[in-house]
Formats: sequence, structure tokens, C-alpha cells
Amino acid sequence: MNPTRWILPLVLGAILFALGLFVALRPLFTHNATLTNARWLDFAFAAVFMLRGALNIRTALARRRQAGRV
Repeated sequence: MNPTRWILPLVLGAILFALGLFVALRPLFTHNATLTNARWLDFAFAAVFMLRGALNIRTALARRRQAGRV
């Protein structure tokens, strides 16, 4: 099986999760500054990015386990 079937989603998932974490934690370090001028929108973006990143990571690890069995 081609290793890019699980490596690429794993890397993209880690990047998405890190981006979501950055957006969520940014107000703590910038004296409550937001990216979108609305705190709720920042947290909504953060939640979506972190959720999608976690799903990508989980899917990539499942594909890796499945590739090892074949």
C-alpha cells in the first residue's frame, strides 16, 4: 500500500489541529485580541479546525493499522 495514503492525512490533520489550537489560544497571549473581530467566531473556527484535524489524524492512524495487516 502506498504510504502517502496515511502520511498525508496525518500531516494535514496535525497542521489543522495546530492551527485550531493557535486560534483558540491566541487571545490569551495577545491581550484578548481576536482574528475575526468576534470572539465567538474565532472559537467556532478553532473548534472546526481542531475537530477536522482530529478526524484526519484518527483516519490516518486507522489506515496505517489496516495497511500493516494486509
